[in-house]
Amino acid sequence: MIIWRSPSNIALIKYWGKRGFQLPMNPSMSFTLSNSYTETSIEFARNDTNPPELTFEFYFEGEKNQVFESKISRFLLKVFPHFPALLGYHIKINSANSFPHSSGIASSASSMSALALCLCSAELEIAGETTGFKSFSDKAAYISRIGSGSACRSVYGGLVSWGFTTRFEGSSDEFSMPVPIGIHETFSELCDVVLIISSKQKKVSSSLGHSLMEQNPFSSSRYKQAIVHYNELVEALESGNEKVFIRIVEDEALSLHAMFMTSSPGYFLMEPGTLKIIEKIRQFREETGLLICFTLDAGPNIHLLYFQENELDVKAFIERDLLDFCEKGKWIDDRIGKGPEKLGR
Repeated sequence: MIIWRSPSNIALIKYWGKRGFQLPMNPSMSFTLSNSYTETSIEFARNDTNPPELTFEFYFEGEKNQVFESKISRFLLKVFPHFPALLGYHIKINSANSFPHSSGIASSASSMSALALCLCSAELEIAGETTGFKSFSDKAAYISRIGSGSACRSVYGGLVSWGFTTRFEGSSDEFSMPVPIGIHETFSELCDVVLIISSKQKKVSSSLGHSLMEQNPFSSSRYKQAIVHYNELVEALESGNEKVFIRIVEDEALSLHAMFMTSSPGYFLMEPGTLKIIEKIRQFREETGLLICFTLDAGPNIHLLYFQENELDVKAFIERDLLDFCEKGKWIDDRIGKGPEKLGR
């Protein structure tokens, strides 16, 4: 049995809007989480189909899931040409998350990257090589992107970039890459508390949200803004400028949700608790001078980012002022992570 554990990631520079076949309209940057992950296993054996074909069965958290199975079926049809060695095999897939699915914590990023890593490992085991790509990681990132754009950023640990940018040689819309700069030590112990305002499935899927960007009257300005923010963030990460980091990260989160609201039809993914927590984070930062900030993915849940040296003060703040706005007081204690881990075979 092949088993991979792959983490989610949280985008600092957001990717929203795509072209062609899962290609981004602007470069994005994220950091890989540690405790928010998907664990996926696959077992494979020869099947008896004639002519030979790839067949599969899928289980999510131990049970058949028709919705997810349909999504996996579409994904496998798209990536199958890249895995000729799997022709004539039956694959049993088991997957489970350490966090709520479809609530804005990039579950597709962790799940699709975990599955892509498993498929690449199976190919390597069957054929003895990774075909069609320069490296195992390149192929895993490419295949992950086909399943979910942000998933390619979960193939690596630390700070990860995806999308072509004049900043970095070798950057590509088809692959992710570790951010190839010397990150200031200030950001080496970046922590993330995920505050669960709601664990319900999102009202609008990411696929639909991306498609609505095509007619959004502000999309062109948004893509230009993302590029400016990307370059500013690179400079802040190199120099250790925490205040610029905070400004950009919060601006990106609010710009993302502004795109949701200005689509046609417009929609809201924030909830009242989201807004209250944002207000309290900013008030706490102003009153204490502690450098904390927030970001959001495509959902209502808040990622509270802070530096480890302030951990005790931040967690006391969470317990005292924020948990009343969280669903049943739920939160995930997370931090910057090292990336995927192979657990079996």
